[in-house]
Amino acid sequence: MEQFDALIISHGQPSSPEPAEEALADYVTRVQSHLPGVKLGCATLAAQGRVKDALENTKPGAPVYPLFMSDGWFVRTCLAGRLGDAPVELMSPFGMDPNLPGLAAAGLRVEGQNGNPLLLVAHGSGSGRPAPERATREFAQKLEGALGDTSIEIGFLEQAPSIPEKANKFNAESLCLPFFAMEGDHVRRDVHEELKAAGFDGRVLPVISQLPGVDVMVARAIKSHLDGQGTPLIAAMG
Repeated sequence: MEQFDALIISHGQPSSPEPAEEALADYVTRVQSHLPGVKLGCATLAAQGRVKDALENTKPGAPVYPLFMSDGWFVRTCLAGRLGDAPVELMSPFGMDPNLPGLAAAGLRVEGQNGNPLLLVAHGSGSGRPAPERATREFAQKLEGALGDTSIEIGFLEQAPSIPEKANKFNAESLCLPFFAMEGDHVRRDVHEELKAAGFDGRVLPVISQLPGVDVMVARAIKSHLDGQGTPLIAAMG
C-alpha cells in the first residue's frame, strides 16, 4: 500500500465518530485535489485506533497538520501524545495560519458582509485554558484589520462572554461566522440553539474551513512543509 506523505488530523465527534471521520475524509479529498503527487491520510482523535492506523501507514518525517483552531491542550498534549514517538513533525494548527484572516475577509465579502457588525462564535474553554480564547481574539483582531470597516463581537460556547450575551445585539442583516474547524454537533446543534435562544435572526455562515480558498490554504501549508520551508510546532517526534 502506498504510504501517506502527510496527515490531517481533527478532533472528531466522540458521541458519533464515524460521520465525523467521513466528513474529514471528504474535506481531505478537497485539499488533496490541490496537491498533485502528494498522498494525504487523515484521522480523528475521537475514532478509536484511527490515528494509530494512519501513523503506521505514514512515511518517516511526514508533517501532521492539526485541523484545530488553537495550539492548546488538544494539540500540544492530546494529539502530541497520540503521535507518541512516531517520526513525524507536528505543524502549527489550522486556526493560527497567518493567511486565514485575509481569506475569511474575502469570503465574508462574497457572503455580503458590508460594514455591519459581525458575530464570531467559538468554542472557548470551560476549564479556563487560555489558548482557545487567545487564538480566537487574535484572529478577530486580524480579521477586523483585513475587513477595515467591520467591528467584531465574540461569543463562546464554554466561557464568557456567552453566545447569547453577544447575539442579541445583532439585526437581520448581520452575519455569524463559526470559528470552528469542522461542522460537528457543536455547530449544528449547540451554536444554533444558543443563537435561537438569543433571538438572533441574521445569517449563520458555514464553519470557517468551508469558506472559498481555505482548502487551498491548507494544501499550501502542507506543501510548504514538505518542501522544507515549514516550522514545526513540535519538532520531529521520533
